[in-house]
Amino acid sequence: MKGYKMYTQIKHLKDKGFTRHWVAKQLGIHRKTVSRYWDMPVDEYEENLHCINKSSLLSKYEDVLISWLTQFPAMSAAQVCDWLKEHYNAHFKERTVSRYVKQLRNDNGISKSSVPRMFEAVADMPPGKQMQVDFGEEWLTRADGKRIKVYFAAFVLSHSRYKYALFQNRPYTSVDLVNACNSCFHFMNGMPQELVFDQDSIVSISENYGDIIHTYEFEKFRQELSFSVYLCKKSDPQSKGKVESCVKFIKYNFLKHRTYIDDETLNNCAIAWLERTGNGKVHSVIKKIPADVFSDEREYLKPIQPLSEQPENQLLRVVRKDNTILYDSNRYSVPLGTYHNQKEVRLKINGENIVISTTAGEFICEHVLSKSRGALVKNSNHSRDTKTALDDIQSKTDLLLKCQATDFLQIIRVEKSRYARDQFHLLQLLCQDYSVDETLSAIEFCKKNRLNSATYAKGFLEHKPKKEVAVLPIPVSDKKYHVTCEKRSIDVYAKVGECQ
Repeated sequence: MKGYKMYTQIKHLKDKGFTRHWVAKQLGIHRKTVSRYWDMPVDEYEENLHCINKSSLLSKYEDVLISWLTQFPAMSAAQVCDWLKEHYNAHFKERTVSRYVKQLRNDNGISKSSVPRMFEAVADMPPGKQMQVDFGEEWLTRADGKRIKVYFAAFVLSHSRYKYALFQNRPYTSVDLVNACNSCFHFMNGMPQELVFDQDSIVSISENYGDIIHTYEFEKFRQELSFSVYLCKKSDPQSKGKVESCVKFIKYNFLKHRTYIDDETLNNCAIAWLERTGNGKVHSVIKKIPADVFSDEREYLKPIQPLSEQPENQLLRVVRKDNTILYDSNRYSVPLGTYHNQKEVRLKINGENIVISTTAGEFICEHVLSKSRGALVKNSNHSRDTKTALDDIQSKTDLLLKCQATDFLQIIRVEKSRYARDQFHLLQLLCQDYSVDETLSAIEFCKKNRLNSATYAKGFLEHKPKKEVAVLPIPVSDKKYHVTCEKRSIDVYAKVGECQ
């Protein structure tokens, strides 16, 4: 739906009292598009009509774009936008070009990948062998009309397709994953031999060429219960297609149009849904009811080992070079030097605060959680104390100059605050290369001429005329200075004259 028809439909549904979210879903458009036209009068829409139909301006470049995409199938829309600027001086927004390029690909059958990927059916796993795990999220509406995002972990046994899901109103952490896995194992009264995951940050830190490094909480949980982990390759969700379908099933069959009350109510409703539909309905692939197949598979599951201790809701984070840690898209400061002394720290969410401590549990600092994104939350005592250090070097320089240049040093500190340290160091060097008195005379020259910089003092000393050294007369009577000259006969000079 495009153009004036879409605009009138939005206005029509708004007049009937529908919400923006409902209108966006009903018309199949993005909610930002609905918000853009929600309060726009028709006159303003007419004035901005050329902005709505920008894609039509790209039609004159259609043949060129098709040739580019045919020759370079993997070419991105951003590069197409840049080439239009380079070759035709045509300026378009990347989003406009992206939509047009996508339409060209669909109309002309131009795929980004020149070699299509080949898929094949995979044989079913034996009973009790494998469970696939994935995560999902969905926006729900609360009773007061406000929206809330719900996060969930989905579990499905590869053999019987028996499912489980656990919901919460905050993003999953490594500790939440451990608790969800433990809850799933108790729900099924057993555990499989292998769990399949994506390369998620709450599961693993690094693939490490096959020697996988898991997060601290998950690795401890894995070792205690003795199960193996299979990590899918990057950009390869098809290798766990069973749970991918399960996530989609949960979103559109259970969560869609559901009112959120609290986590406990939602999870209780989910258990009931699993019993009547999720696990009680004939599966479209195996053509059996998962609950019936699971009754036989249950015997192949491993017994659950009790955990030594229930993990707390703590997180591990790597300290960055600038002495900050990342949490929920925000940066939180730690004291200077933490990066060199403590490469990894532990986080604990305590209500509205985030507590940062060492991995051994020693307290480091505490911050108030930021509700924005991309913010830097920094304590004042976490900054470098430059003032005290500068005070020290200024005092040392003043003492070196016999406390006769205090005003000059203070003026330098104010006018050249960024380079004050370098200026003071230069004055100390001048005192070494020349003398303190000569440096003071240079400073006096600078003060008289309002040249408030140590570099002028240096120049004064370098170009100052040197004093002439007095030459003492040599006493004639002193024998050590007496020089005897050779005496020649007058005949020698007479002969020379005759030769000429």
